[in-house]
Amino acid sequence: MLDIYNQNLADGRLADPHQLRTVLHLDKLHSKLLEGGAELYEGPDKPPPHSTSPSSAPTAPSFFSSLFSKVPSPTLPALSSPPNGLYIHGGVGCGKTYLMNLFHASISATLSLTCIQKVHFHSFMLNVHKSMHLAKQSGHSDPLPYVVANIISKGKIICFDEFQVTDVADAMILRRLFTLLYAESCVFVSTSNRPPMDLYKNGLQRDLFVPFLHMLGERNGVVSMDESETDYRLVHGKLQAKGVYFLDGEEGGKESFEEVWGELVGEATVKSMNLRTQGRNVLVPASVTEKNLARMHFFDLCGKSKGAADYLVIGETFETIFIDGIPTMEIKDMNMVRRFITLIDALYECECKVVILAKARPEGLFVVDLDGQYDEMFAFDRTRSRLDEMMSTQWMSKSRKNIEKSDL
Repeated sequence: MLDIYNQNLADGRLADPHQLRTVLHLDKLHSKLLEGGAELYEGPDKPPPHSTSPSSAPTAPSFFSSLFSKVPSPTLPALSSPPNGLYIHGGVGCGKTYLMNLFHASISATLSLTCIQKVHFHSFMLNVHKSMHLAKQSGHSDPLPYVVANIISKGKIICFDEFQVTDVADAMILRRLFTLLYAESCVFVSTSNRPPMDLYKNGLQRDLFVPFLHMLGERNGVVSMDESETDYRLVHGKLQAKGVYFLDGEEGGKESFEEVWGELVGEATVKSMNLRTQGRNVLVPASVTEKNLARMHFFDLCGKSKGAADYLVIGETFETIFIDGIPTMEIKDMNMVRRFITLIDALYECECKVVILAKARPEGLFVVDLDGQYDEMFAFDRTRSRLDEMMSTQWMSKSRKNIEKSDL
């Protein structure tokens, strides 16, 4: 880890004491994992069968009773105690994801790809709920051990990017899920913009979630990068690309937005399209399939009941997405704020190019006059930073990698 980081510095990346301190923690964890050997963390060739066959499964308990029931003994034999993981938190753009990617690459090279998996936390929880649903449909009385077997089949070292909890269904399930994963010798490296005890702040039934936060702090070394004041997304993308972010109400803003759309569409046919995810349709009212191009209104994206799965399937299908009608938002618009945060996270993860028509610049889209601490206030800092990066010349000029479908 340290050698790779130093090599990147030699290639022109800026030195940062907060990053270096985090690298040393990751390097120490890397050394401990090497001592255990690949066989400790490799996933099995296929998920082990569940201990209860569908034909003999007892009547399934209610959803909430199953979540809060006593954690049973894991169905798989626990291996020797693994080293603790790391939970890295800090402000937007300080390099958390960059360092986690270095860690992932280093483990992949020295152990094997079957030992480690890297996943955005949104996608991880979507797949957890999907697996639970499939297990229940198959007659499993307790779906979580089935879910855990599927997770560890992909490797027991798990890197979570953007660990954030805003959904009550996620909050209620995490303690038991992680207890079972820890029992299977899983090791977690997580990045977040908040320390563990600030997760799900002001959330519904948070008192039931607090024991999970204590477990997270006890089982992981917590590394703070909060003192870093540098947003490297802006350092590496100082030159702003022209013609990708337009202000509605500013002279010529809407006209310029429409002009860019018209130039990209050209003589191609624009038509609506239905995408499929989690058994439902996601309507894209305007798309040009041969140009990987789509256009949607903010209200259709964030004013209706949509979530990460919907945004991911849009981002995986189209490379360039026009979004118009983005308003300024306040506390009363919190549902739209949450969806917009998730939307930008998904499009960023899919490396989409976005062209935007909005009522304000990114820093003015979510205005809060209250002194209260809201998870969304911190999460929107990331959204603002990502929008800034997605407007940069560097972002707009790079080639998108091959995007694998998330199978949601």
